[in-house]
Amino acid sequence: MDKTLLRKKLMKVRSEITGRDEKNAIIASRALDLASRFGSVFIYVSMNSEVDTHGIIRSLEQNTKVFVPHTDKSGFMRAVMFPPSANLNETDNYGNIIRSPDSFFDGQAELSFVPLLGFDSDCHRIGYGAGCYDRYFAKFAGGLKVGLAFEEQFCKFEHDLTDIPMDIIITPDRVIRRIK
Repeated sequence: MDKTLLRKKLMKVRSEITGRDEKNAIIASRALDLASRFGSVFIYVSMNSEVDTHGIIRSLEQNTKVFVPHTDKSGFMRAVMFPPSANLNETDNYGNIIRSPDSFFDGQAELSFVPLLGFDSDCHRIGYGAGCYDRYFAKFAGGLKVGLAFEEQFCKFEHDLTDIPMDIIITPDRVIRRIK
């Protein structure tokens, strides 16, 4: 299936997931357990039907350096220090929270939590098609990359050479580790 059509199908599948609160809680618990071993975390601010990261961010900010993505209109993504006073429900169309201009972090977080539309058993992900995370991880290749997903997002697809796989995918039903 064409990736554009697959993305549309996966957006619909994800928007219709039932039992979302319970599933989000299981994913959050697994994500926080993993994150407890790291001092710095790069994590997306969830929007719409994505796996909810708001509780994860609020839990992490107590003892961890938390960075969130900031994407400009050209699709260039950078990490910014999460401002504790930020309202996680107030984001722009790119998922950016309000930030101060001097808060960019051009380094490597030890752990990154990544949104996705679909994933396979080899920890490849289908994102939104802009390549923001692939370009970011091509520049910052270190650190553990973890996709957060609902099991319903599992699918088979052809990945491109520029697609950077995750190291781990966390769902409510399982944790998939990539065999390198």
